[in-house]
Amino acid sequence: MIFDQIKNYARYTKTDENIKAALEFIDLHKDNKEILDGKYEIIPDQVTAYVVSKDTILAEDAEMEIHKKFMDIHYMLKGQESCGLTELSMDVQEAAYDDAGDISLFSAEDTNVVVVSEGEFYAVWPYEPHRPLCNVQGTSRKIRKIICKVKV
Repeated sequence: MIFDQIKNYARYTKTDENIKAALEFIDLHKDNKEILDGKYEIIPDQVTAYVVSKDTILAEDAEMEIHKKFMDIHYMLKGQESCGLTELSMDVQEAAYDDAGDISLFSAEDTNVVVVSEGEFYAVWPYEPHRPLCNVQGTSRKIRKIICKVKV
């Protein structure tokens, strides 16, 4: 996992061209209050961005997720969320997998939690369990973020 401020994105652009494209898209739109919610194809079949506006939820009501083909990069445009993390157990690797959505959902306890605020991003690699979109200190908040799906 990577957790950092978007102002430091250049640290990660040499790792992979797809990661570079995603981070450059985020940096380009980090202050764009007018960007519409929706899907943005950055590199077809390789890098896609989704701008979403949602309310955070209780961690107990959210499931852990993993992806097998794509990494997630979540950037907070507005608001604050917590993201639960845990280790990947062998039984989870065999959990029901939606190939079209590149996602497995499952129940697990958090072993760590990060709080993501405006201007910050986190990136989770394939097979790294994460529980995004959770309340901070039990309070639901309206958030706006960019989620990039990056083939690695």
